[in-house]
Amino acid sequence: MMSRFSVTYTAALAIALGQTAIAETAEMQVNGASLTYVSEGEGVPVVFVHGAISDLRAWEAYGPIISDERRFVAYSQRYFGTGDWPDDATNFQRTTHVSDLIAFVEGLDAGPVHLVTWSYSGEIGVHAMLDRPDLFRSAVHYEPVLDNLVSGAPGGANATRDLFSHFGPAVMAAQEDRPEDAALRFIEAVFELPEGGAETEPAQEMWRQNGRTVAPYLAMDPSPSLDCDALGAITAPTLVVQGAQSFTRFSIMADLVAACVENGMTVMLPEVNHGGPYRAPDKFSAVIEGFLSIVE
Repeated sequence: MMSRFSVTYTAALAIALGQTAIAETAEMQVNGASLTYVSEGEGVPVVFVHGAISDLRAWEAYGPIISDERRFVAYSQRYFGTGDWPDDATNFQRTTHVSDLIAFVEGLDAGPVHLVTWSYSGEIGVHAMLDRPDLFRSAVHYEPVLDNLVSGAPGGANATRDLFSHFGPAVMAAQEDRPEDAALRFIEAVFELPEGGAETEPAQEMWRQNGRTVAPYLAMDPSPSLDCDALGAITAPTLVVQGAQSFTRFSIMADLVAACVENGMTVMLPEVNHGGPYRAPDKFSAVIEGFLSIVE
């Protein structure tokens, strides 16, 4: 059963898009954890994977649109969302989320799927595609975050310093064990909102509820090594989308991923930054549908 917030948030976004349908949630047992997901429509699944400090609600505006012609599927990654944790976050690791994505797609038992990611989940999706290329028909990544890929890129160090200089309030809140505040401050940093601006956003409750993931996220092991040669092993058609107003660091990573995968390309979403899928679901869904119509 959806929470009152979930219904309210979905309805607000759906009304903005001229839609009214709201999906019901289900559970899938994956690697010893119960993952909440939604599924709408029929046909080849398009699996949406959220980024950090969020859950499947980040994609709720997309279900009524994508499910018109395809099967829309979105799930909350382990530890995200409002459900109970299977442990004390001991396994909050990228490798866990990669294994869960692979097992989730296998559990759908619907053949290879199209994948849509955003930010942190871009790294998860890339590693899953490298480990199990047979499970993925194509991928759309919105500003995938692959930290070690940008470290040696021209301008990468300066771009990293610029982005991280905005994280002070979030880091302070995390150090002071104020998880909800830390979550909101991180959102404000990457979405380029004024401090306190996140409290006025429709998704603020979702961000607050995922504040408990901030500490284990920051404590994760370093990203597995990944370079351009490794990315070249991905042959599935891949579209990398970036916001025209995003921090340079996000743009560098987007350009590199698109250039390194064998069948990659990049497009720009106008008038948005790293929060593009949240700010402009109509525009981003149109990009996704246009790409899928080409690769199918």
